[in-house]
Amino acid sequence: MSNYNIAIVEDDTIFVAELEEFLSGLGYTVKSYNSAQTFLTAVRQKECDLLIVDWSIPDLTGIEVIEYIRKFHPDVPSIMLTARNDRRDIIRGLEAGADDFVSKPVDPEVLSLRIKSVLRRYNGDVRTRPESLVLGPYLLRPSTSTVYFNNEAIILPKREFDMAMLFFTNPNRLLSRQYLAATLWGKVVDYQSRTIDTHVARLRKNLKLDPALGISLNALYGFGYTLQADAYSMNAAKEPLAMSA
Repeated sequence: MSNYNIAIVEDDTIFVAELEEFLSGLGYTVKSYNSAQTFLTAVRQKECDLLIVDWSIPDLTGIEVIEYIRKFHPDVPSIMLTARNDRRDIIRGLEAGADDFVSKPVDPEVLSLRIKSVLRRYNGDVRTRPESLVLGPYLLRPSTSTVYFNNEAIILPKREFDMAMLFFTNPNRLLSRQYLAATLWGKVVDYQSRTIDTHVARLRKNLKLDPALGISLNALYGFGYTLQADAYSMNAAKEPLAMSA
């Protein structure tokens, strides 16, 4: 068996210790994290081969962690652990990007088979980050951290571009300040911190976001921000690209 690196995000220390011992015995290298914050900080430095995440963890939900992984580390598969068995919850997790579900209490042998199955699928399936994303007059290219606005290239710093990707892949969805902080900085920010606000203001200015264009970046003070896009912009996101930059 190849020495795969597995990350576990789970705050139940007794369960994690048992899981680490079991998976290590199967030949996996295992690293556990008791919060989303510590995992998101670590994954920016070194990717894992598989993420196992509990639905309910500190800082963020397991759903939000998987959404982050799917956007910024699409080569990393994920398995969600959950005591939930409602069909709607499972659908929600799969839509967020989870590759599989394992119900609690966890049967180690079942988990082992699910891990092998997911890793087998990914090893035989080369997955790449999307080359571009379109919304209204904007085209985002992750490979170069570049945004094209009506064919004008706007080069953004890495973190500012990552923030743009978060907003543009979640149009008309309210993103909390803590979600932005944990996803982009890997930490929880103080309520009075202006770090998020400063970066949002810079992004709004650099991308020339304007309600007149059908896309605007708006604040819900004390909570977070929403990239609001009108119907025309949303429809443009579904059309084939007409640009080859």
